[in-house]
Amino acid sequence: MFHKVLFVIFGIAIFFKDASAQTDICTGKEDSIYSHALQEERTYWIHLPESYADSVQKKYSVIYLLDGDLFFHALVAAQRLYSQGRQPLMPECIIIGILNTDRTRDLTPSKSAYRRDGKRYDGDREIGGGSELFTSYLTDELRIKINKKYRTNNINIIVGHSFGGLFALNTLMYHPQLFDIYVVLDPSFWWDNGKIQKEADKLFETKQFNHIKLYLGIAAKIRPDANNINSNIAGSFINNILPKAIKNGLQVNYKIFSDESHGTVPIPGISDALKIIFQ
Repeated sequence: MFHKVLFVIFGIAIFFKDASAQTDICTGKEDSIYSHALQEERTYWIHLPESYADSVQKKYSVIYLLDGDLFFHALVAAQRLYSQGRQPLMPECIIIGILNTDRTRDLTPSKSAYRRDGKRYDGDREIGGGSELFTSYLTDELRIKINKKYRTNNINIIVGHSFGGLFALNTLMYHPQLFDIYVVLDPSFWWDNGKIQKEADKLFETKQFNHIKLYLGIAAKIRPDANNINSNIAGSFINNILPKAIKNGLQVNYKIFSDESHGTVPIPGISDALKIIFQ
């Protein structure tokens, strides 16, 4: 009996020893800032490179990821993979995942009642149009905090998909100097009946980009039951409008993802962009 009790106690001790030895695997941490531009508290996630603590001298580029709650872990994983090895494809970066409170309000550049099919219906009300205030939060408030708190090298990248891609593209058009690299994944060209295409057609005639980089990823797989003007606008944007910006110094890489839909393109798009934009 004594031996049985001793065995049980020994087993429990081993269990608790093993349990206490377990270590959490963390991709980042959560922080927040009060935005005076948006008049609300805003939460964000941050990932620091593994080498960050090794040196007090090394500085890092910063990737600002829109819809961070959806794509933060995927971006961190891709960045870790591509920044390691004997021939890394990219440098290690600080990653900031931007979480949403009112996504449509913050990421769209104009108020609109138009739907994805380019039509308005009785009872539809205008929504959105707060992207300029969100830009102020992102670059005048959050970026200042990040630059003060962490070792950054003044190279800033923005990554956005869907409405996030629309926001990034609109920022490139009107405030190109705010970021060095724009990763735009299947942007919502349809917003406000394709207004961004019409504005880009005029702006890109004279706007100077001074070697700013754009990666544009477009999903080609369309739901057969979807009535969406996005794909037609995307084709026209690539063939007729982007060449004007390229002529004025914009460095462009784009890829058509034939096997991806709007919902599945972000992760392969992020992966492909990271392999290209730092070359």
